[in-house]
Amino acid sequence: MSRRTRVSVAVLAGLLGFAAQAAAQIPGMPLFTNPRYGTGLRVHADVGQPTEAGTNLTDRTVAQGGVSLALGPIGLGVNLGTNFNRANQLANGTEPTLSDNFTGSALAQLRVAGGGRSNLSLSVFGGASMDVTGSDIAVQQLDLGKYPKLANFPVGAALGLRIPLGLGSLNVWGAGRMVFTKYVNCPASDPAISGIPIPQFVGISGYCDATEKNFRWAVGADLPILRIFSIRAAYDSGKIGEQKVDFWGIGASIGIGGMR
Repeated sequence: MSRRTRVSVAVLAGLLGFAAQAAAQIPGMPLFTNPRYGTGLRVHADVGQPTEAGTNLTDRTVAQGGVSLALGPIGLGVNLGTNFNRANQLANGTEPTLSDNFTGSALAQLRVAGGGRSNLSLSVFGGASMDVTGSDIAVQQLDLGKYPKLANFPVGAALGLRIPLGLGSLNVWGAGRMVFTKYVNCPASDPAISGIPIPQFVGISGYCDATEKNFRWAVGADLPILRIFSIRAAYDSGKIGEQKVDFWGIGASIGIGGMR
């Protein structure tokens, strides 16, 4: 077995071992789906973690940043999240490694009722998320072709209530969603060397055949301040695989419009 082949096998093994654990995306972060939004552009930053880790920042804390754009009843948002401690290390000049993991997500919402002067709002939403790792670059450099990537596709509805508070207002919301989790980008056949199957990878071409479905729900609150700033918090609960996992998250945003 050549050195290139040994490296290729090692990289693929690492990817598959990691993907099996990456069932929550963005891992440790609630899905914020407040349906009370208005035309505008906002920049968000949030931190979150599993509730079992407590309220202090730990090695399980994650951070995400993103942008949301709303045009009337249509809302679009994109986020990028990673481990909070690792993000600080990279920001301070630590060299990236193959094990570094980031999760990209996108969400689209359509308000179907309420909004404007109404205190109630109802929206439907759908999205997708997937991990992006340091190993992805290695796969491209080694020309390894396709390999399975785990993706999540949440689809649900959210109900929001505006509570007037004199000069401002508090928006509370709740949402339920089905999360469809499945592998994508599977190769047409299992990796092989000179036509001989590699034992570690037998069967990976069929990873994309199955889809896991889980129900999750979330509740949250947003407090707009002068339509420029906003702070928000959410609690997210439900199953990931066979386990019940709960998250909390808090964050803030700044922008023009985008909140009601």
